[in-house]
Amino acid sequence: MDYENIINNLKQNIYKLMAYENIENTAKLIDRFILDLACFHQYEVIDLKGSYYIKKGVHPKAILHLNIDNNFDSNNISFVEDVEENDGEVISGKNINLFNSVLIIASLLETSANDFDVLISSNNIQSIAIYNTSLSNIMRSDNVINLNLKQAKCIADEFSALILSNIKIPVERFNPDYSFKSYRLSLENLIGGHTGEDLDKVRLNAIKTIMSLIRKIKSKVDLDICKFQGGDRYDFIPSSAYVDFIIKEDYESDLCDTFKIYKNEFLEKNLKYEPDIDISLVKLEDFDNLPLTDISYTHLSSFVELIPTGAFSVNSNTNQLISSINLSTARSFENLINFIIVYRSLTEENMDQMLERTKIAADISASNINIGLNIPRWMNKDNYLTKKFEESYKTITGENIDIIKTQYSLDSSVIFSKLNVKIVSLGVKYKQREDNIYFTNLDDILNVIEVIDDVLSHIYE
Repeated sequence: MDYENIINNLKQNIYKLMAYENIENTAKLIDRFILDLACFHQYEVIDLKGSYYIKKGVHPKAILHLNIDNNFDSNNISFVEDVEENDGEVISGKNINLFNSVLIIASLLETSANDFDVLISSNNIQSIAIYNTSLSNIMRSDNVINLNLKQAKCIADEFSALILSNIKIPVERFNPDYSFKSYRLSLENLIGGHTGEDLDKVRLNAIKTIMSLIRKIKSKVDLDICKFQGGDRYDFIPSSAYVDFIIKEDYESDLCDTFKIYKNEFLEKNLKYEPDIDISLVKLEDFDNLPLTDISYTHLSSFVELIPTGAFSVNSNTNQLISSINLSTARSFENLINFIIVYRSLTEENMDQMLERTKIAADISASNINIGLNIPRWMNKDNYLTKKFEESYKTITGENIDIIKTQYSLDSSVIFSKLNVKIVSLGVKYKQREDNIYFTNLDDILNVIEVIDDVLSHIYE
């Protein structure tokens, strides 16, 4: 592939992306951009209920797959030329990995002489919008190249198992026989984020954290919990949570003093990890839920305390994350409190251990584990596709590429879970500034384009 031609193509497509107006979010921007490009080149496009499949050529060697979550924030992309501190030409954007991937796909659609197909999906583990049967009828290759990996200079060809569980803790409530005031303790603006991002940084779980705070306050001031709520997305670390409770009118002053003490203590300990955290205590005018009995509160607090969250097992030699658990959401109802927990593991042993820990916590809380989504660990039936990437990477860069196993970039293994395909996942190097702006050198995007195109050229030759 011609260097100048590809670089110019990347620049042109960046300008095209920037030119779109009145687009709600990144997902819709990328959809519009890719569909316009496919239409311009007269490629066949098949609609898959919000996802779509593009056919390029007659004899496709592989399927390029990119999953775009529909709930991404608004787009932010720019182009900077000859910036010394950033080593040349770069792009920046909040969802940099998605922009990198869509630029790769666009460039290959426009400049590659090879035949391949493209799948742009819009799945998340709360809503599987595309199914095996839909794909099996239209897919034209058994080689899947996924572009969701948030790591560079490596490819993943083994993907962890994923289990989503639901725990319903039964609760009983009582009518208070004392004069009371209602309050809400809120925790907001934690970094949270996708569980696959920034694994080297401390990420507090809002559900676990707010339970720890309310337990400390309750140890000093008698209060009764009415509502416990937290989290939103199953695949995100909860960034907010709140607890509604009542106290005797005589305890209001003690409550405010105790809250200030524990708030300051918490901020002093955690502000360096969570610089935007907001902890508040406000009085409520409305009283919506009766308080939990002492036994129900004990069941609730014990469960949240006993459930581990974050990294569960790490390879001490490679520092690779083997398994993790995420207490994702908590919702209060009249007779129960509902929790969603997401488990990822590269080994069956660790998965069993995490489920056993959850079972112990559930038993103590008089509840049961209900397994929902269950995606098995993915391993390719052979290393043919991996070998092709190793050879092409060496040819293009002169370096060896690392082969990794991952708990993340599971989009293809979820979508193709029951189909007879081979999957590899790769990404592009990017950097982050202190102001959370991300940069990618165009040469890094170019390298990935060239590697993929070389792989396509040598598959089944």
